[in-house]
Amino acid sequence: MGSNHTENTTRTEGADTHKLRTYFQDVDEQTVKILAEKYGHLVPPERLEHMANQPTQFETAENFVKNYHTEFGEKPEPGVVGYTEAGHPSHVSTADMPEVPETVVHERLHQLADPRAEQILGTKLCEGITEDLAIETSGQEPEPGNPVAYPEERASAHALRKAVGNDAVEEAYFKGDATTLKTRLDGASEEAKAEKSNPAD
Repeated sequence: MGSNHTENTTRTEGADTHKLRTYFQDVDEQTVKILAEKYGHLVPPERLEHMANQPTQFETAENFVKNYHTEFGEKPEPGVVGYTEAGHPSHVSTADMPEVPETVVHERLHQLADPRAEQILGTKLCEGITEDLAIETSGQEPEPGNPVAYPEERASAHALRKAVGNDAVEEAYFKGDATTLKTRLDGASEEAKAEKSNPAD
């Protein structure tokens, strides 16, 4: 009886593991498809192909910390549940299951970003744009009271997108082209100066 119980338990756990793997794979493949459809016109075909050919690595919390330490020589900060290094697959922790889809989108966006994006936008703003786009794409707006990844950076990114337009920010982020962004920021600056020198009566 004990043997049968163990066998049944093992079989059930195996089935559950298979279902989870299938779920993670489906989330990852669907994310790749959605991002390609949404931003493919801004990204070189080879970058899209590279993203599609790098399946996300889903890891238990323990393995995620272990692999992060191996990669960076330190443990991840609290709240860090994903990371992506250029030319390598994304790593996503499965510790918080409801957050997995949004995290996958976030890390996949890093893969699509132009290598010059961080230099143009700065590390913090680039991270904020990634998170803002990820939440928008996944539709997973954090519930009130829940911790938000990169809250200040995301707020800055959201304000920038609203001020200069999504197209200007997306061109800088995905194409590494800051022409439109710079033009609109300069225009906004000139407009602000004009308003300051000519206050309303």
